Amino acid sequence: MQSDPMEPLAAKAPFSARVTSLIAGHLERGRVGVEAVASQLHMSRHTLHKRLKEENLTFAALLEEIRRERALAYLKDRSKSLVEIAEQLGFSELSAFSRAFKRWMGKSPGAYRSRAA
Repeated sequence: MQSDPMEPLAAKAPFSARVTSLIAGHLERGRVGVEAVASQLHMSRHTLHKRLKEENLTFAALLEEIRRERALAYLKDRSKSLVEIAEQLGFSELSAFSRAFKRWMGKSPGAYRSRAA
């Protein structure tokens, strides 16, 4: 089956890539929720979860991966405080970010930042 060259690129991308892009956009504006992303995709929360499950993914896993990648990048910028980074990643407080970071990297954000120096 040959693909139609006029088919939009977004339609060819995996569904999870579209969700990841929306999650990233929401994170830049503050907190991100599954309902908001599902609404942007014109589907229910249930359908969103079902479509991600077809790719063996979850919304939470995609959100966590984006947060982890951004945390590592943000920590390189020493002008950003840990509280500021936590807020930019949509965490309610620094302690929640610190717990998540320790789960991802095996050390606290502060310890990671000082080792990276």
